Amino acid sequence: MQFVRLSVACAGLVVSFNAAARAGSDPFADSVVSYSAGPTPTSGYTTPAVALGSPERFTGEGVFPSVVSPFSPPFGTDEIVSISPGGHLTLAFDEPVSDDADNLFGIDLIIFANAGFIDGDFPNGIVAGAFGDDGGLIEVSADGSTWFTITGVTADGLMPTMGYLDGGAYDTAPAALLTDFTRPVDPLLTLKHMNGRDLPDTRAAYFGSGGGTGVDIASTGLPAISFVRISNPPSAIENIEIDALADAAPRQAGDANLDGLVDVNDLLGVITTWGVRQPGTLPSDFNNDGVVDVVDLLEVITNWGA
Repeated sequence: MQFVRLSVACAGLVVSFNAAARAGSDPFADSVVSYSAGPTPTSGYTTPAVALGSPERFTGEGVFPSVVSPFSPPFGTDEIVSISPGGHLTLAFDEPVSDDADNLFGIDLIIFANAGFIDGDFPNGIVAGAFGDDGGLIEVSADGSTWFTITGVTADGLMPTMGYLDGGAYDTAPAALLTDFTRPVDPLLTLKHMNGRDLPDTRAAYFGSGGGTGVDIASTGLPAISFVRISNPPSAIENIEIDALADAAPRQAGDANLDGLVDVNDLLGVITTWGVRQPGTLPSDFNNDGVVDVVDLLEVITNWGA
């Protein structure tokens, strides 16, 4: 199967641009409010503070060192926390996570776990299914008292974390170009769209993102949230594992190809993707209505040169 390969070099420049724009801010969860591992957590994985701060980019130090890639998820006891059926983890952000219309795909919050893609051609990295996407209920709150349930997505789900834009699927040393942990993966992508992709094609689908489960808080009616509770239902069969939570960053209005500029490339991007938005294509649907049309074209024109 053939896939269009996007330039990871451009994606790397985008990451640098976004990181500079957010200098001084902390987009990750800051404190543990409460944690109950449930009756049967995975031994050694019961330290909730490991879910604070940035997701992992490199795992297995001293054991089986590897970059974190969609085929090699984080697995250290100091990297993920286990929640068995009946347990929960509640984390808080010092800076509220806003329901921002400028967020890519309308995603406001990103949850990183330890799911991975099955490698159908080890060690070459060909997606042939998934493992470790074990579910988990997501609830959000503005005040820590009144909670709203997020439907349609689960906490420990696809897409797997990806730490780098270069290197191999199982490299034993860190790579050079970092993914953006505040950029969500296209929520229209499913395992069906990923099966058969090699690592470069998987990176192309991620479009510079570091992976994770994207959450849109718009359905709650809240303008912003500061608390996230992840629960494993008592009826569940598997434990879930959580690595980190991130506040998704807004993108430049009119910037379809996410290079930090609004120019002719974005205009052509809108024209090329005109019509019903397709999974994994250039994110030209600025108002997230599912269609690339004249409204999105005007968004580029209005912000030209920004």
